[in-house]
Amino acid sequence: MASSLYFYPRIDKGFGLLMIGAILLLMGIYLIANDLPETSSYLAQIVLQGVPTVVGSILLIFAAVALLSALKGAGRKAAEAIDLKVKASGLTVRGGHKIAWASVASVTGVEHVNNAKVQVLWDRADLNRTLEIYLHEPLEGPRGKFKEGKPYVQVSLRHYPAVEYRALYEKIMDQFEKRGIPLAFEAKPTQF
Repeated sequence: MASSLYFYPRIDKGFGLLMIGAILLLMGIYLIANDLPETSSYLAQIVLQGVPTVVGSILLIFAAVALLSALKGAGRKAAEAIDLKVKASGLTVRGGHKIAWASVASVTGVEHVNNAKVQVLWDRADLNRTLEIYLHEPLEGPRGKFKEGKPYVQVSLRHYPAVEYRALYEKIMDQFEKRGIPLAFEAKPTQF
């Protein structure tokens, strides 16, 4: 599983949020700088000036997160563009690191869920899954991480289209199960 093309919808969404956020922020700043004529309610004046400014600022933050994460993902090349390869000999993860099947202690499939009322950067059409592959021994290099004292590798499959990749994800999980590797599943609340 590897492709930088799947980050382009997030880039488009980021640019859209950037434009809307900039317009609202500039409109709010304009209203604050030029002050409205006297109204019977000072609260109405504050709301009319403050809402576009606050909403525009929040949208700019979401746009920055979307663009930075998408450009980072889309800019991956060569071995860094690989999220996961499954072979008879084992797995290959980002950076070209090879993991033999015998080195895998257990796997946790994490489903990212978003129950927020406003889902700004969330795309329900994405796979929104992550694999946490726990190892018997730490992986060499910067990919070697520890969670609860156990070495593991995290494989993010979040921005792949679910229509194309759900079947592959299930086949990968079947491979772990066929090889006697313990599986666990959990749901994790996520905004981005």
